Amino acid sequence: MADHLGRMINLRHATPADSLFLAALERDVMETHTLALWGQFHPAVLSAFDLSNTRVALFDGQAVGYLMVEREDRHLRLRKLYLAPGVQGRGWGRQLLALVRREADAANLTLRLSVLRPNVRALAFYQREGMIETESTADRIFLEMPRARLSADVLESAASPL
Repeated sequence: MADHLGRMINLRHATPADSLFLAALERDVMETHTLALWGQFHPAVLSAFDLSNTRVALFDGQAVGYLMVEREDRHLRLRKLYLAPGVQGRGWGRQLLALVRREADAANLTLRLSVLRPNVRALAFYQREGMIETESTADRIFLEMPRARLSADVLESAASPL
């Protein structure tokens, strides 16, 4: 995948050696939001990372983000799409989301995710990408990609090169 300047980003499956990176990035990306919501941040327990469903995003061989996607009975759940703050705004989040959309469509599954309420930037991103709110709680907003939109976007992205 290339960013808006044509620079390549690649994905690989996460390994136990990635655990410290995954935990540090989660802190970088989520600490502000969890502090705003709950007044505290609990660092991830390294052994709790689901490496089998996690892919690391690489730029020039350097880890810059990660995806965690879980397949459930009727949908694909995007648990995490994190990019290091210093590389956000390059179009990579959009391309990573498009990849997950294609996976959901290929499996004939609905794409779902949730966003913490204080994370207004992520919420705006997902809504710009066509996801709609399906439910909300005091802590989270749940979003889903409508199937018709999902199929149309997959066809459009297949017609244009990454």
